[in-house]
Amino acid sequence: MRFLISLRHPGYIRYLKSTLVGLSERDHEIALFVGISPDDTKSHTDLLSRMSGEMRQLEAKFPGSFSVRPGVEPRGSRERDLGGSLRAWQDFLHFLEPAFDEAPKLRARGGALVPEPLREPSIRAAESPELRSALMALLRTVEQMLPVPAQVRGAVAEEQPDAVVVCPLIERRSPQATYLRAAHELGIPTALCVASWDNLTTSSLIHGEPEIVTVWNEAQRGEAVDLHGTPAERVVVTGAPLYDDWFVQTPTTSREAFCEMVGLSDARPYLLYVCSSGFIAPDEAAWIRRWLGNLRRSGIRELADIQVLIRPHPQHRLLDGSPAAQRLQRTPGVAIYPPDGELPVSAETRAEYYDSIHHSAAVAGINTSAMIESAIGQRGVHVLLTERYRNTQEGLPHFAHLRSAGGGLLQVTADWSEHAEGLARAIRGEDAADVAERSRSFLTAFIRPHGLEQAATPHMIDSLERLAESDVQPPTRVPGPPEEQLEAAIATLEPLLGVPGEHRRRARRAQRARVRQ
Repeated sequence: MRFLISLRHPGYIRYLKSTLVGLSERDHEIALFVGISPDDTKSHTDLLSRMSGEMRQLEAKFPGSFSVRPGVEPRGSRERDLGGSLRAWQDFLHFLEPAFDEAPKLRARGGALVPEPLREPSIRAAESPELRSALMALLRTVEQMLPVPAQVRGAVAEEQPDAVVVCPLIERRSPQATYLRAAHELGIPTALCVASWDNLTTSSLIHGEPEIVTVWNEAQRGEAVDLHGTPAERVVVTGAPLYDDWFVQTPTTSREAFCEMVGLSDARPYLLYVCSSGFIAPDEAAWIRRWLGNLRRSGIRELADIQVLIRPHPQHRLLDGSPAAQRLQRTPGVAIYPPDGELPVSAETRAEYYDSIHHSAAVAGINTSAMIESAIGQRGVHVLLTERYRNTQEGLPHFAHLRSAGGGLLQVTADWSEHAEGLARAIRGEDAADVAERSRSFLTAFIRPHGLEQAATPHMIDSLERLAESDVQPPTRVPGPPEEQLEAAIATLEPLLGVPGEHRRRARRAQRARVRQ
C-alpha cells in the first residue's frame, strides 16, 4: 500500500514516528509531505532542523519506500487565502459556543484570526444558536465551493496513494484541509491522526470530513463527536503511539551521575518543575520564583531548602533575558536543564528526560503534557490552582482530563498549605501507593485504553491499513451556483476577511476551469 502523509512541520514527526516506522516495516510505501521547513520560520529553527534530521534518517533507513518532500498546501497563517480565512471565521464561531463560556483565552485567540470589524457582529450572531448555526453553514458552503488549489490536487494525484493522512489538521486556518478535499475528489480515503491530548478542544474545528479520525481514548472520541460533529463510527480509538517508547524506558544514569550533570546535590531530594507553553503560562519564570519562595517559607522542614530542577517547555523560551529569568537562574538550589528545552524525540533526549522524572521526589507545574510523561515515570504530579493562570487551568477543557480521566492523575488544590504538605509527603515517600494507583488508572483510561500492556502503535497501523483497503467513491458533483454568483460571493467576502485580490483572481480562474470540466 502507498500512503501520502502530510505533516504541517517537522516537529510533528514525534507524534507519528513509531507509526511511520511500523508502516515501513510492513513494506508499505510512504510519501511524507512536510508543509513548513526550518527555513520558513524565524522561531524554533534549531528544533525543526533536528526534527528534519529525524525524517532524513527514516528516509535513509527505508530507501526507495520512504521519501520526504515539501508540502504544497496553502501557507495558512502566513498567507491569507480565502479558504483559510473562512475556516478561521468558522473556528471563531465554534469557540463562541456555550461549551467554551469558561475559556476566554480560546475565544480571544480565535477572534484574533478574524478581522476586527467581523468580531462583534459574530459575537452578537452567536447569541442566537439558530443564527450561529446558519452562519456556520453558510461559511462552510462557500468554503467547500472554492476550488481545490491546483498544486495540491496535482500533487495528490501524482502520488497515487491508497490513503491520505494528515496531522495535525486542527490548527490555525487548517491549511491541510485542502489535501482532504483533493483526495475526496480523486476517490482516495483520508484520515486525521489527532496529534495531542488538547487538539480537539483548543485548536480549531475538524475541517475536511476525513473518513476516519484516530484519537487516544474514549474522552477524545466524545470530543470529536460532540464538539466537531464527527460521526461516531468514523472515530477510531487507538491509544497514544507517542508514548509507546516511554512504557519500555528505564533509567540510564545513577542519581549521583544525573544530579552532577544538571548541577544539583545528590545528597538532597529535588522537585521537578515542568514548564508550560507560552500560551498557557506567560511570565512563568516570575511565577516559579514566587512558588519556590512560598514553599521554602512554608515552615515545613522538608521544603526549607528544597532543590528544584526546572525543565523549560521546548517551545517557550524560559531564559529570555528578562529580569525574572535572570533572578531565577541565580536562585540557590535551582537548576534549569536543558536550558533551552528539548523535545524528547531521540533515544538520548528521551532518556535524559525520563531520568529527570525518575530521580525526582515529585513533579509540579501549571498545565502541560509533561504531566502525562510523569505518570508513566510513576511520580506524583502536584498542581496549585492559581488566579494568575486560572484561564489556562480551570478555563481550558483539556485540563479537566488530567483531573478526571481514570479518577484523576493530579493532586490538585487551590490552597498553598495543602500544596506544600502534599509535596512534603512525596519527599518523605509517603504517597507511593497513591501515586502508583493514580498513574495506573489514568494511563489505562487516557493513554492505553486497550490495556497497559498493549502498545498503541499497532492499533494505529491496523486502522490505517484498513482505511487504505476501503473503497471511497468520488463525491457526486453537485451543481454549484452560477459563476457570476460565486464571483459575487467571493468579491463580497474577500474585503471583509482582508484577503488580497490576487486570490480572487486565482479562485475565479480555477472555478472557470472546474465549470468547463
